[in-house]
Parts: sequence; C-alpha cells; structure tokens
Amino acid sequence: MSKQKRILLIRHGETEWNRIERIQGMEDIPLNAMGLAQAEAVGVELGKIVRGDAELVSSDLVRTRETAKPIIEATGLQARYDARLRERHFGILQGKTYTEWREMDAEGARRHAEGDQDYGPEGGETAREFYLRCVNAVTDLAIACDESTLILVTHGGVVSSMYRHSQGIGAMGSRTWSVPNASISEWRFDGERFFNERIGDDSFLADALDEVDR
Repeated sequence: MSKQKRILLIRHGETEWNRIERIQGMEDIPLNAMGLAQAEAVGVELGKIVRGDAELVSSDLVRTRETAKPIIEATGLQARYDARLRERHFGILQGKTYTEWREMDAEGARRHAEGDQDYGPEGGETAREFYLRCVNAVTDLAIACDESTLILVTHGGVVSSMYRHSQGIGAMGSRTWSVPNASISEWRFDGERFFNERIGDDSFLADALDEVDR
C-alpha cells in the first residue's frame, strides 16, 4: 500500500441562489454575505489544521474562487483552478427553482427523484456522466498530488459523488447525508481507494452564522 494522503473537499459558501433554492449548476453566481462569512471561517479552520505540505485546487467558478481566497490567505498556499471540479451542468434547468422544474418537466423531475442515472436535462449532464467526471477528476488530482494533503474547493454535487464512490453507492439512490455550504469532508487515499473520514462537517461555522443576520 502506498503512503496515504489526506483529501479535503470544501463546498463553497452560500450564494443567494442557494438561499432561495434556485438551481445553479454551472451558472457563475457569487457568494452572498453569509457565504463570504462562511468562507472566512473555512480559511481560519484550515489555517489551524493545514501546514505547508498541501496542495490547493479549486473549481474555476466565482463562488468557489471566493471561498478559496481566505484559504489562500490563511495557509499561504497557491491555488490552481480546474473546470473539472465544477457542479453538474443542469442545462435548461439552470436558473429555475425546483418548483419550476417540476412544473416544466414533470417526467424529468420524476426520473431524477427515482434515481435514473441516465436522466439529464436538455443541454446538461446525466447523473452518470457527472458522477464519472467527478470521480475521475478527484482521482487524477489525488494521484498527481505530491503533498500529503490535497484541498479541493468545489461544489455539493462533487462532494456527494465522492462520498457515493467511497461508499460504493453509485451515481444515484437514497441520500442519507448532507453537504452544507462551506462544510469540510475528508478522505484518506491509498493510491487506489478513498476511505471517508467525515462528510459535510460544518461544526466550526457557528461563530460565522451568529455574525450574519439572515
């Protein structure tokens, strides 16, 4: 077994579209005031637990870039940006609320809810395509990382895809976990397999949540 690496996946902070439950996908939506406070809290937390032997890679969308900025400042790491870490492309559904989705495409919403891995909205990715993109991207980055810790600033769908992969769940199916905005999820990687240590940990965000009036 090769030397194990620590893989930390950080979901971006809150956006206004998160707050009102509007589908973002690959739309480039910035953080709101809460999200900026959450990003600062993530930076403080990672500044406590990450030393110089780490690599930082972020999705190239603005909400992940803004989340990565306080991490860069707290750790002194340089960031690279990788479009493979973007959220799932939801095609014509991007910008719609979930209620609007059900109204305009009831059949698609049903297939999605029932776990159809081959369903994808017009112009977007299927669940299977998205899952494989995420797993392949994170695996490639983990293998290529020369440091003991790899930090990836990404999106909830990417984090959930990696959890599904490490638990052997597959691209779709019942979800028993959550990935809150600005949460930290952690794996050990032995060169072949990912072993989950924690998923959607946002326990360190309490102070940030108290400071912002929602």
